[in-house]
Amino acid sequence: MSGVLAVLRRFSGHVRPYRRLLALGALLAVLEVVVRLAEPWPLRLVVDHALADDPRPVLGLTDPMAVAALSAVALLVVVALAAVLDYWSTRVLASAGLRLAADLRGTVFTHLHRLSLAFHGRSRVGDLANRVTSDVDRTQDMLVQSLAVIGPNVMLVVGMFVVMVAMDVVFALVALVLAPLLAWTVHRSTVRLKRSSREARAADGVVAAAASESLAVMPLVQSLGLEPTQRSTFDRLTGESLRAGLESARIQARFSPLVDLTAAGSAAMVLWVGTSRVLSGEITLGMLLVFVSYLGSLYKPLKALSRLSTSLAKGAAAAERIEEVLAELPDVAEPARPVRPRRARGHLEFSDVTLRYGSTTVLDGVSLEVEPGQTLALVGPTGAGKTSLASLVPRLVDPTSGAVHLDFVDVRRRALADLRSQVAVVLQDCLVMRGTLRDNIRLGDVDASDAAVHRAARLALVDEFASRLPDGLDTPVGERGATLSGGQRQRLAIARAILRDAPVLVLDEPTSALDVHTEELVMEALSNLPEDRTTLLIAHRLSTIRSADAVAVLDRGRLVRVGSPDDVDASSVRRLTGPADHAVTDLAQRRAVGGRS
Repeated sequence: MSGVLAVLRRFSGHVRPYRRLLALGALLAVLEVVVRLAEPWPLRLVVDHALADDPRPVLGLTDPMAVAALSAVALLVVVALAAVLDYWSTRVLASAGLRLAADLRGTVFTHLHRLSLAFHGRSRVGDLANRVTSDVDRTQDMLVQSLAVIGPNVMLVVGMFVVMVAMDVVFALVALVLAPLLAWTVHRSTVRLKRSSREARAADGVVAAAASESLAVMPLVQSLGLEPTQRSTFDRLTGESLRAGLESARIQARFSPLVDLTAAGSAAMVLWVGTSRVLSGEITLGMLLVFVSYLGSLYKPLKALSRLSTSLAKGAAAAERIEEVLAELPDVAEPARPVRPRRARGHLEFSDVTLRYGSTTVLDGVSLEVEPGQTLALVGPTGAGKTSLASLVPRLVDPTSGAVHLDFVDVRRRALADLRSQVAVVLQDCLVMRGTLRDNIRLGDVDASDAAVHRAARLALVDEFASRLPDGLDTPVGERGATLSGGQRQRLAIARAILRDAPVLVLDEPTSALDVHTEELVMEALSNLPEDRTTLLIAHRLSTIRSADAVAVLDRGRLVRVGSPDDVDASSVRRLTGPADHAVTDLAQRRAVGGRS
């Protein structure tokens, strides 16, 4: 029960909106308990008043059959009322629980979107998905079950004990003499069950993550023939999850037999003592039957409570996993007092920017300035920090020191939604979400009209291939854009950027993985982007930086040269790049041919 209270405290903000529903459901469950306490008494009326050798009147009735009819009606009324209360308590508590789970799931999902890319880089997608789905369900189940089972059943046990004491103290003590031993055993098992459940939930998360990752790279798995390796890894992780689950099942399996044995022992003692007292005339047969009925009903809630310990242990372990996520603080935080949002002109300034990931320095004292409407090409060897520098503008990451200014305002002073609305990004690996082509273009501006979507599709040359598809822009693209080629995905990303109409544009190697023909199509689409945008162009090919106003050369996180494409020193460029870095190599060759070395 302490675990439930701890979870209620942790998630009190989510429970509070549904406290009235939860309280109503718990109250109805308690009323059901009160009504069920009356269930054995019609039987006593029949035995002690209708079937006795010297029947006594009940409510003025002396005829045995009339007393039996009264008892039957009373039993039906009690059972029917209890059933109605059970129906409504279950319905109300389930409604509150489902609403609570939806609220909590939304909170965890939203919080995950606020966390930095660094957090997501070290986390596994499948495990995070498990926390959003099954861990929330287990937590909700624990909270609802605790109110639906713990409170009513504890009250039922207490109520039956009080009634039994009022009827006969000796019988009450005999009936419950083994209960403390049962409670102690269940408590010890619950502690072990919680530990094994925590291990099982962690193992399940690892399995889910492995499955998600393997399915996400299925083309790679099949092309390299990695199916046996993936199966071996999955079997190993599943085995670990199975062992943890079997340990939980072994501990859980003890509960029902323990309760049954305790109930049987108590029933044997009650029957032995009860028979002796009935024969001696101390109690009536009807009273003995009431005690036996109460005894059976007494251990039913104890059995339910022992079984509930499984849900509580699993729910507590799941709640801890959810709390771990919610306890993560975003590396990129909203400003306390954001500046008033307004459309930016596009002036960018990087002031002595340093960025570190742990002990690794990614950018080291970089200072750059880009005037509104200019295009700055970022070149340099792989790992030089080009993408990291561009990521500072929409605050996908914040600098360790220094600052980035947009229109002379530190980007950390702008609300994230406002800042990111000022930046459009076209990545080398264009990300496509499940849905249609139209849906994916509209991600650039979810409020855009169909006319604006069609215009963006036309300018980005999406309509060039969409017109050949069965449903045009309404053609589904499959998960991760599986039905599209690389060039088609790139044009889709460009259409988003056109629709976004942002004053700052980041192009992260948009053509490096494309063939010549596809590159020409993508470059044509890029040429349709508005010219008055400030652009950061990360490139490895000369063809994509030829029109840049300036080139910044980065090496190992340092800015080593800035100038026009014709002003950058060819020898320094050649020295900094390897054979894979085509943009700078092409630039050096062009300058050498022109005799401007």
